[in-house]
Amino acid sequence: MAGRTQPAEGNSQRPDVSYPLIANGLDYLVDVVDQLATLPGRLPNARALKYAVLHLQAATEVLLKARLQREHWTLVFRKPEAATRSAFDSADFDSCSTDEAFARLTRITGLALPDKAVTAVKKLARDRNALQHYGLTAPAAAVEARTADVLNFLLPFISDHLVPGLDQSQKADVEGTMYLVRS
Repeated sequence: MAGRTQPAEGNSQRPDVSYPLIANGLDYLVDVVDQLATLPGRLPNARALKYAVLHLQAATEVLLKARLQREHWTLVFRKPEAATRSAFDSADFDSCSTDEAFARLTRITGLALPDKAVTAVKKLARDRNALQHYGLTAPAAAVEARTADVLNFLLPFISDHLVPGLDQSQKADVEGTMYLVRS
């Protein structure tokens, strides 16, 4: 994925951290499939499932907000009416929740998002919250199934709602990354 790291000005030894919004979401997604990809006959361990859930939720949230931002930059603010361009440009604001991102995508952009996908993402968000803050005990098969449901939503969402509108270079980056993810 192009643009992930850039050499620091005058220092070719250490790259700057550079993750534009869509590249950031796709990078999380690449890690999800890396965590879930195992050798034939082997299943992902508990740690791999943990990071798959954490990073899939992050990928979903970032990519939903990327689509909102394309509509208008104020839509990613928790309170769009209080949005300022300087806060946006410095990334110094509270952003909307995943639930609110879904609501705004439906209400404002007119996207028809499948109820099953919204429900799966909400369940994934609860799992992520439990893992991150409280601890989670759940059957591995249930976690894997929820992950699959969210991936089944997210992959077409990227193709249908993010790729259109990108310039040729961005499209090539996204398509190259999606090839890796699908593989």
